[in-house]
Amino acid sequence: MHVVELGLAALEERYGRLRVADRRREAWLLASIEEHGQQDAILVVAGTEGRFLVIDGHKRVRALRRLRRDVVKAAVLEVAPAEALAAAYRVESGPGRSAIEEGWLVYELHRVAKWELGKAAAAMGRSKSWASRRLGLVEELPDAVLEGVRRGALGSWSAMKHLLPLARANAPACERLAEKIMAAGLSSRQVALVCEHLGKSGASARERILEDPARFLKALEAAAQGALDPELSQAENRALKQLDLVGNVALGLARGLPLVLGYDAPAAARAKLWSSWQRAAKRWSVLEEVAAATAAAQVKRQEVRRDQSGTTNGGADPAWAGPWHPQDSEGPGVVAQRGPGDRRERAGAGGGATGQAAPAGAVC
Repeated sequence: MHVVELGLAALEERYGRLRVADRRREAWLLASIEEHGQQDAILVVAGTEGRFLVIDGHKRVRALRRLRRDVVKAAVLEVAPAEALAAAYRVESGPGRSAIEEGWLVYELHRVAKWELGKAAAAMGRSKSWASRRLGLVEELPDAVLEGVRRGALGSWSAMKHLLPLARANAPACERLAEKIMAAGLSSRQVALVCEHLGKSGASARERILEDPARFLKALEAAAQGALDPELSQAENRALKQLDLVGNVALGLARGLPLVLGYDAPAAARAKLWSSWQRAAKRWSVLEEVAAATAAAQVKRQEVRRDQSGTTNGGADPAWAGPWHPQDSEGPGVVAQRGPGDRRERAGAGGGATGQAAPAGAVC
C-alpha cells in the first residue's frame, strides 16, 4: 500500500452504493476539510485506463468535490476490489455500518464477485450464518426501499425492523408504504406506529393507512385525545360522533322531561314542549326511514353477491343480517303520537313507564 495524490477526475465511485448517505456527517466533514484540509487518506484500488476505484472514503470525496478541490490523498491497495472491500470492513474505525450496509457488502462479495458465502463471511470476520442473515435482509427488501435507505430518505432501522416483515407478506404494499413514508418524512417512531396499526387493522383501515400514513397519524393523535377513531373514515367518524350525540341527548331528555312536566306544569309550557316533541319525532322518523332503506339495500346487495357466488350467506356482515324495521327501534318515531305528556303505557312494554296527559288542545 502506498499513499499518493490523485485527481478527483480519475476516481470511480461505483462502491458508493454500498453505503448510506449521512448528511449530518458529510456536513461535519465538509467543515473540517474546509478548515483543516483532508486529514485521512481514502482507500482505492487500481482500475482500468488509469482510473481508480474508491473502496472507502466516499463521503470525503463528495466533500472535496463540493469544495471544488482538484486532488485527493489516497492509499492505493494492491489487491482485487473484493478483497479490498472486505479488508476495509475489518479495519474501519469510524461509526459502524448498519445491518443493511453490511448486507450490501455481503451481496457484493457473494453475488457480484462470486465468492462462496463462507469465504465472504470469513473475509469480513463473521460467521456464515451471520452473512446469510445479512444477505437475506437486502434480498427480501424491495429495491425502492433499499434505494430510500441509500439516499438517507428512510432509516435503516425502520426498513429492517418494520418494513421487512411487511415486504415478506406483501412486497407491493411495502413499496407503496415506503414511498408515502419518504414523501412525508416520517420519523422512525412514526414508522413504527404506522406499521403496528397496519398489521392489526382490517382491510379498509389498511387501505386508508397505505393511502396516507401521515393523515392516519394525525387521526391517531386525535384519537388519543378522544376525538377520532383512526380505523374509521372521516365520514364514519362524523356519523359516529353524531349518533353518540343523539343518544346522549335522548338519554338526557329521558331523565329531564319528568322533572319539567310535573302535574303542576303550566299548560302553555307543556304545549310548547309538546310542539317541540312532534318536530323531534318527525326528524327521528326520517332517520329511521333512512336507516331502514340502507339496511334493505345492504341485504339486497348481499343477496346479489350470494346468487353470484353460490354461497349460502354471500359473506354477509352479521350486523346487516336482516332488515331493520323502524318499529323495532326505541326512537321517538315509535311513540310520536304519544308525546311527553301521554300517560298511556308503551305498547308491548308490559306495564312500562307512564307519562303526563297531553296538553289541552293538542292533537293526539
